Amino acid sequence: MKKYVLGILFCSCLLGTGIGCSEKAREEKIPETGKSGQNEITIMHVDADYPEFQKFIDQAEKDLDLKIHIVSYPENADNRQAEVSTILSAGEDSVDIFSVNDEMVSEFKYKGYLEPLNDTVMTEDILSCYPESYMEHIAMLDGKVYSVPYYMDIMVFWVNKSMIGDMEIRTQEDFQRLLETDFGEGRYGYGSAWDSAYVYNELSEFINFFGGSYYDWNSPSTREALTFLADIVKKEQTPIEQITDQYEQLEQKFLEGTYASIFVYSGTLDMFVRAGAYREDFIQLAPLPRFKENVTNIAAWQYILNKSSANKEAAIRFLKYAASREGSIAYAEYMNRLPVRLDIIREEDLDIPGFEQLREYVENTELKERPFSRNTMEDITSMGALFQRYVLEEISLEEFCKGAQNITDGF
Repeated sequence: MKKYVLGILFCSCLLGTGIGCSEKAREEKIPETGKSGQNEITIMHVDADYPEFQKFIDQAEKDLDLKIHIVSYPENADNRQAEVSTILSAGEDSVDIFSVNDEMVSEFKYKGYLEPLNDTVMTEDILSCYPESYMEHIAMLDGKVYSVPYYMDIMVFWVNKSMIGDMEIRTQEDFQRLLETDFGEGRYGYGSAWDSAYVYNELSEFINFFGGSYYDWNSPSTREALTFLADIVKKEQTPIEQITDQYEQLEQKFLEGTYASIFVYSGTLDMFVRAGAYREDFIQLAPLPRFKENVTNIAAWQYILNKSSANKEAAIRFLKYAASREGSIAYAEYMNRLPVRLDIIREEDLDIPGFEQLREYVENTELKERPFSRNTMEDITSMGALFQRYVLEEISLEEFCKGAQNITDGF
């Protein structure tokens, strides 16, 4: 994969060419219905089991005169990726459209599994409404667009107000004070998900905080972030047991009061709302604490079109709807999630809990797409396993950095 700088400013798209959404795109209409016999598709979707998502699908079926079958994913991230990969690599046509994360599209776009969408869905006028650097480095390859991002995930700072009260965490010093606060046995100021397939999120986040680079493991700032994470384990300010946790376990522990704060993507808001936990006296979205740099990760979920699909005409109609202003807003408001289209974030007052705070993140925080290679999951888990050995004190900082550099040199 072409090596590129992790520090591309996402928010610059708001102010520069990335926000140049054309008038044609602003006035786009819901796609016309297709021909008889081409009105049925199957989508494998991460939201399949949510009633609110079914309402979105019901609306899409009505608007498009289209029958949409929804198939569930396995809950485990590794199993999810393996299932999609198996279907695509075998050339099966049982699923027309998949909802995938950055990790999956970053790998699949190199393998010839996906239908390019430049000429049908992500035309120039529509593409101009999306964050430019994100699309270039995640959704595109060799000038072709292979996905339709449908919701934006920003790594944000969540706090449990029932634990921290009126404590403000705005600086690195404030965060350190939170870590040092005694919340009782088995309770911590901060926790995370350090499973080998997940910890790269937190690792890249703290490298961002300290002004380092995920590509340069000799950088003093990168090493400062690593030392910080190792030290809070040694001081028992965060539990080493979290090396077995993915986001599902982290979020449950947060709701149970194990952690006073976490860094988790903004898409979690919907789960907190449905659990009745998103309220002033409990779970709240807070401003990002400022370390050396005011920067955080961006991710997205997106649709890809199976190149082997026998229902491409109908599938493209759905994808046009998902990319349209109407479809983007409908999904966002049903699911309490931020759309990826920047024109919508800037111009609409969406009926989403926390929308103004999320818009503040987009407008005032430097947001970076995460670093991926063409061997996405292999490299992610290799880095995660290496980091686990480091915080378990099985290898030194020097040994970790040497191994990490070997991994990212292949990006």
